[in-house]
Amino acid sequence: MSGNDILKLLNISEGHGECLIGVALFFAMLVGLSRLPKKKFSFAARVLMGTGAGTVFGLAAWAYSQADREPVMRSLNAWFTLVAQGYLSLFVCLIMPMVFLASVRLVIHTPAEKQVSPLTRWKKRINTAMVAVSALIAACLGLVFKVGVLPGENAEVFRLTTGRGEGIAELIARAVPAGLGRDLLALNVIGVFVFGIYVGIAARRMSGKYMDTVKPVFDLTDGAFSVGTSVCKTIIAYKPMGAAAIMASLTVRHGVLVIVMLVKMLLVLCLGAALMLLVQLLVSAVSGVGPAAFLKAGKAAMVKALKTRSGSGCLPEAQQALSEGLGLNKEVTDLVSAYAISSGMQGCGALFPAMAAVFAAEMSGIVMTPGLVILLVAVIALMSYGITDLPGTATMAEFAAVLGIGMSEAVPGLGAMIAIDPIGDVPRTLINVTGCMTNAIFVERKVRK
Repeated sequence: MSGNDILKLLNISEGHGECLIGVALFFAMLVGLSRLPKKKFSFAARVLMGTGAGTVFGLAAWAYSQADREPVMRSLNAWFTLVAQGYLSLFVCLIMPMVFLASVRLVIHTPAEKQVSPLTRWKKRINTAMVAVSALIAACLGLVFKVGVLPGENAEVFRLTTGRGEGIAELIARAVPAGLGRDLLALNVIGVFVFGIYVGIAARRMSGKYMDTVKPVFDLTDGAFSVGTSVCKTIIAYKPMGAAAIMASLTVRHGVLVIVMLVKMLLVLCLGAALMLLVQLLVSAVSGVGPAAFLKAGKAAMVKALKTRSGSGCLPEAQQALSEGLGLNKEVTDLVSAYAISSGMQGCGALFPAMAAVFAAEMSGIVMTPGLVILLVAVIALMSYGITDLPGTATMAEFAAVLGIGMSEAVPGLGAMIAIDPIGDVPRTLINVTGCMTNAIFVERKVRK
């Protein structure tokens, strides 16, 4: 085999053997990122290091290609894209079975009530409503500010009707379950979720009289979910390398414009978090807790959320603020706040996924419509229950949102969200914590005797 044949096999243009050096350096960078000491650098720091390394590498390749080296850039980008898209495909493969298992598990582990109590009823209502509001705010801001459009471009991102003539009814029809196998192949997240709910209902109904018969189903679900969770953690552990490949692929094609676009997206995300916080303060005020009292009592939890970026880690401080700082019923507020921080995260489960979906759609040239926006909000509200207890909630939620509204072609646009995930985690975690407090305040007022 000649040298030219080898270059063609490696997708490297003839006469541009310098690409071999670039590809070798690229994979050396990935290997180096994989060996960063975990004790010295936190996971978020390693992801940001991967983002930075990939950005620098991509910009260097982009700058080199400006000097009549366009074939070099194309050859390098083929390898960058291969790794980037390969990493994103792992999440696509994982999201479908995990949504199914999570939905079955959600039902079989929910205590059965002969009569739904006001507490249960109100905590679910406010949970769903606040998630929907957060998703709607993010989607609207993403469309207004065109977060996924490169600077200088004047792309259309929203119109009142679609070229295919699809209305809300047609969009919903595409999400109706059509059989588990077909839904898995078609990436119909909603269909898989709904089927899982029915399986869970059937299993729980039979457990009353035939527990010995259905016990293997319970055990298999829990076992499979645990294994799937472990796989999630493994894939998420590759984020530093995935972020590097993603940013290298983006910057080698678009240069510094990508950085400007991502900075704008983060600023709009912070604006969305601020607006959602105002909504939460308004709901709390209507429930009898003024903004000043809310912020004073929740200061410790909010500061910890900004520092640690862990909603569950801030739950004790949030619960203490509700019971001791505001003098509310501890039994009620503890239950509602814990429920909201796990299955109703208004930041990680709604605000960020909705904006990420709009970002991905705009990057892929998809024009959003009122029907798609409404469906996006509904999918996110529904998936807030389907991704319960999954690691990397925000990442899983954004993939579920995009696939849930039938935009599988927009998945590549979610790569940039992985690269900036540690930064976006700050405002969205804050909204998670203030959101669980708001829900608890509202429900406590509703069930107070």
